Amino acid sequence: MLDLHRPDPAWLRERLAEWATAPLSYTHRSGIDHPPQGGFIVDHHRAYLGRGQAVFSATKAALDEWVHFPDWAVIHPHLASQTPGSLVAMVVRIMGLWWINPCRILQRHDSETTHGFVYGTLPEHAECGEELFGAEMDAQGDVWYVIRAFSRPRHWMAWVGFPLARWWQCRFVRDSQAKMQHTVRAAVGLQ
Repeated sequence: MLDLHRPDPAWLRERLAEWATAPLSYTHRSGIDHPPQGGFIVDHHRAYLGRGQAVFSATKAALDEWVHFPDWAVIHPHLASQTPGSLVAMVVRIMGLWWINPCRILQRHDSETTHGFVYGTLPEHAECGEELFGAEMDAQGDVWYVIRAFSRPRHWMAWVGFPLARWWQCRFVRDSQAKMQHTVRAAVGLQ
């Protein structure tokens, strides 16, 4: 969904309430671990954050507080619930237009060595697909920030401007990784 003006929080709340029963914008239902064939771009990115339980705990806290979103991409509502079924809107300004991209939290990815969530796009999102944001601690105690996704353009402007849309996706990953590295390292005193 596009707007010429920065969306008002009350207006966003109303839109999220309207979208509460909206279906996902794609039919694939096998989940993030089994991306669909054909037409979707599959991404898997990892950034090393450090080693040990303190780093893992700081990473989990950062994910729970939506720190992984770069400063130019705002989540609404602020500190939204990451409980399955919850709705969020990622709001970003690109080339003078405000893009409102609603998503539904689909599942949690939590265990002793993983922490995070998956969301799926709703019909008003510029893309369609799923994205996982997570923390993983391997057997050696190394902690990784992970983004996995499958997506394809949904909005006609995303199709027409596919190279630019893809550039923004890659910028999001790069900026998100940098923000997580900075935040987690500062939290555990590794700066």
